[in-house]
Amino acid sequence: METPAPARKTNLTDAERHQVLTELLQQSINGVLQRGTLAAVATVQGIHPSTVSRLWTRAKKEFAETGCFVAPSLKRHKGRHASDHTHTLERLRGVDVAARSTVRSAAAACGMAPTTLFRQLQQGRLRSHTSVVKPILSDANKAERLQFSLSHIQRDTMLYDKMLDTVHVDEKLFYITQPTRRFLLLPGEEAPIRRLRSKRYITKVMFLAAVGRPRFDPATQQFFDGKLGIWPFVEHVPAQRSSARRPAGTIITKDISVTKTSYRAMLIAKLLPALCEHWPEDTDGRPIVVQQDNAPAHIASEDQVFADAVAACGRRVVLRNQPPNNPDLNCNDLGLFASIQARQQKKNARTIDELIAAVTESYWELPMRTINATFLSLQGSMDDCIAQDGDNNYKPRHMKKAKLEREGRLPMSIRCCSRAEEILTQAAVL
Repeated sequence: METPAPARKTNLTDAERHQVLTELLQQSINGVLQRGTLAAVATVQGIHPSTVSRLWTRAKKEFAETGCFVAPSLKRHKGRHASDHTHTLERLRGVDVAARSTVRSAAAACGMAPTTLFRQLQQGRLRSHTSVVKPILSDANKAERLQFSLSHIQRDTMLYDKMLDTVHVDEKLFYITQPTRRFLLLPGEEAPIRRLRSKRYITKVMFLAAVGRPRFDPATQQFFDGKLGIWPFVEHVPAQRSSARRPAGTIITKDISVTKTSYRAMLIAKLLPALCEHWPEDTDGRPIVVQQDNAPAHIASEDQVFADAVAACGRRVVLRNQPPNNPDLNCNDLGLFASIQARQQKKNARTIDELIAAVTESYWELPMRTINATFLSLQGSMDDCIAQDGDNNYKPRHMKKAKLEREGRLPMSIRCCSRAEEILTQAAVL
């Protein structure tokens, strides 16, 4: 009975090719193989003699070119050669960006199949970019942004101020749900059904949030987490009409408009008591600075009613307006509101009272490190603002704050850029 032939190997490993060449060299005389050597080595290795012959030929060619007697793998030479689409993609440079906002439109603009262009995107030959509308800045706005950012730099160390005396306040609308939401479902799992009478009338409430820089409070020997409170602009009134859910006269919660009067009342009734109760006594005699934007409903920094309330509370508190058209210079807009909203959307509120409870709970769930990170992001925004001479044409920088915190190297302040040092040095000379 004949012995069955060994199974053919599809590809030899580097070690197997090296072993074949070693045996061939050992049996060669002055680089010449004797008759029957190829067949003998092929039998020992369990491969076809033609395979051994090809390896010997490639090794001799490689030795003549490089001086190394090896037979490199030819796996990369197999299959259809990849097409070079560089020239085709270059056509996009002459196409307006508005005409290539999707894969299909970009493919039509450069004369390529959508599937092929999508593959180029996956391979990194194209990149997806999300354009965010930014405020228009006049020359006066840029100059004011520049001076505001420079005022937060310590001249002796060229480090940004730690902002331990600053409270950032701002308003935001929180919606009970979003028209479009994304969920991860298992195969065969029923998709959730969400219905509204109209997407134009989704229940929403305006909130005022206030945060400070988290740090250790020596007076209480505890950490101040930076959270002062978040308060809704609502009122509780009796229902004028009956409905299927409650009779007339039931006390219900209604949102109210944010005006100078309601904003001032919120600062006096909510913010000042929170400052008296929670704010650490470590500002070195400096007043507590409440930074607000220039919204029409905000009161002036010298508002007399607010000043009288501050005098009665016993703390030194002043109002300061940030430059106009500058959402990138307020901690709430630099990530806090996004963090609160992400947590609030997980709580599935169905009524306005549940929405208020969800937002309030989400605010108090924020970890200290999130608030502290936004203050460092604020310093980075100020530094980028100075580097651009007051313009807002820059990308938010990524400082790897989470990694630095894990390694215990997260700073309280960052060093200003060379442009800031140049401006401050020239001002000192003058």
